[in-house]
Amino acid sequence: MRSAERPLDDIEQQQLDAWLAADSRHLGAYVRAQALWLDIDRIAALDGGTQRDYAPPVRERPWRRYAMAASVALAAFGGVVTYDHLAGRVSTDRGEVRRIALDDGSIVTLNGNSAVQIRYEDDIRRVILRRGEASFEVAHNKQRPFVVTAEGLDVRAVGTEFVVGLDKDGVEVTVEEGVVAVGGAASGSAKPRYLRRNEQFVAAADTGPRKAVLDAADVERRIAWRKGLLVFNGQQLGAAAEEVNRYTDLRVVIDDPTLARAEFMGVFKLGDAHAFAGAAAQAFNGEVIRRGNELVLVRQRNSPSH
Repeated sequence: MRSAERPLDDIEQQQLDAWLAADSRHLGAYVRAQALWLDIDRIAALDGGTQRDYAPPVRERPWRRYAMAASVALAAFGGVVTYDHLAGRVSTDRGEVRRIALDDGSIVTLNGNSAVQIRYEDDIRRVILRRGEASFEVAHNKQRPFVVTAEGLDVRAVGTEFVVGLDKDGVEVTVEEGVVAVGGAASGSAKPRYLRRNEQFVAAADTGPRKAVLDAADVERRIAWRKGLLVFNGQQLGAAAEEVNRYTDLRVVIDDPTLARAEFMGVFKLGDAHAFAGAAAQAFNGEVIRRGNELVLVRQRNSPSH
């Protein structure tokens, strides 16, 4: 409450930093409380201080049921979620992560700069991934299947947890729990392909569809963004910088191709470009040069002062 209402003084900031550092779970608790506090203000502003009936007044327009569900989003990291009531569309900006409870008990978590469109009907629950990446925790209902569609790929689940990502290279599906069936034109098969826990399916334009088995640690690393974290464990530094840049306007730039290929390890808060650049500079005997809205990582110059 104090941090929401005014800037913390030096002592309060030190206390907060010490508490966050004491336990890895504290960051998630703090962010959830912060998001809830912000959402209370948003809902009050949208409702004008009055209570509303959440029941859908017109059956043939199922997006109305989702409209109110979207207004009680459970967590966010910065910014304000954008919701288009007429199109059933929810989107996030750069640096936002938003967890949304749907009216059937399912949970959708949007990564930064992502967008989905909700099209719930009586016999099917459909979500269209328009941009970016989203995680899905699906409520069990065999009579009303849950289908995520992304660029010609259909991911069907009954009760499970999985992530679907969309970028310029194609579509990526990773299963955290349960089983999903992957089909559609982009799957490369007339029959559904089944994915189980810790399995991944990639439909890429250049290499074609492929399936892979991941270890549990790699799956956890890939979904750490849901907790407001980025985890790197042997990824190339250039690729890690691209991931950091997804959440901040202050970009990390690596001009040295050799340095960009170096393997990197670390855990960072989403959007903390300074911490990432500083850790990378320390790990590879480099230095960080500020250039406008860029943090340029270069190798240290050989001179008596270094």
